[in-house]
Amino acid sequence: MYRFPSVIRGVDGQVALSWEQGSKAFHDTLELDAGAAVHTIRGARGAFTPEECRRIVALGDARQQLGALFDEGEERAKYRSGEVAWLEPDEGAHWLYHKLALLFSEVNQHYDFELLGMLHAPQYATYRPGHHFDWHIDIGAGAASLRKLSLSVQLTDGAEYGGGDLQFPFPGLSVEGQREVGTAIIFPSYIAHRVSPVTSGVRRSLVAWACGPTFR
Repeated sequence: MYRFPSVIRGVDGQVALSWEQGSKAFHDTLELDAGAAVHTIRGARGAFTPEECRRIVALGDARQQLGALFDEGEERAKYRSGEVAWLEPDEGAHWLYHKLALLFSEVNQHYDFELLGMLHAPQYATYRPGHHFDWHIDIGAGAASLRKLSLSVQLTDGAEYGGGDLQFPFPGLSVEGQREVGTAIIFPSYIAHRVSPVTSGVRRSLVAWACGPTFR
């Protein structure tokens, strides 16, 4: 490999390159973890029981439903449509936060990311016929830049609605039983994904993000 040097800039604008003792610029060798999991999707069938899913739906339905995009406009509506509610950590939702923490901790043994917690409240999403969420990643500006793992929980049996699939752009990136109630799908927040248009019925899901220090 070519190893990057330390760059020393003098007050006169001159630049000098320096390598650590024992290393060299060209044809150096270095043992690195290839990070085989960084592009993978994980699934957990039955991560939530049907009763727990009903409790999540009750929590979401009891909160104010908002348009999926707060600055609704014709172009933005083409990108995402639907309804969302934020499940803030009041006493009735503490059990859910603890459950999500355990799931993130267990799955992160596969990714080995540095995680600290959830900076954003979990999002309860409702998709009705015509609603969708086009291709996107969950990492964004500000606090969203700290998202490392995304988690989506299936709250509606897939037989109760048409369309509305959680999709990934690469062949083979899918989860067995992902339309079953209680299945959790976990993936790095930088992987693109979408929810295809719902054609019939109603799809409900819960989304949460595990955050940590900036990737480096």
